[in-house]
Amino acid sequence: MWHMDMRERIQRANIASYAAWNSHDADGVAAIFAPDAEIIDITSGITTCGREAIRAVAANRLAGFPDFSLERRMMLIDGNTNSDQWIMRATHTGEYMGLEPTGRAVEICGATFSEFNDHGLVVRDTHYIDVPAMLRQLGLD
Repeated sequence: MWHMDMRERIQRANIASYAAWNSHDADGVAAIFAPDAEIIDITSGITTCGREAIRAVAANRLAGFPDFSLERRMMLIDGNTNSDQWIMRATHTGEYMGLEPTGRAVEICGATFSEFNDHGLVVRDTHYIDVPAMLRQLGLD
């Protein structure tokens, strides 16, 4: 029974996450994370700790890419973990991580591996993002 309940919690969290990203709601993005959660971005080497920091990162990304959209390609759930393959589409029309707007559109692939607590909140996300493709598409390679 626990396994089915956890699967449902993970599915609800994933639906809420995609809805928040696609409606440009940084608070909604942060709400699926435990207060002490962490996001590990393997490509950049940056680790973000805590719900408020996660909200700030989401807000920064949405400001840099105001038409940001996220599409799920595949999701697998196993116990209290899931893997999620996705495509991000957006146009770089705002400052992002020190980069002035390029006005260019990007479409990049990535994958996220998440661990959840018993309440269905994310405690750790590990992201793999095709940053070289993003830099190429932004004309920054």
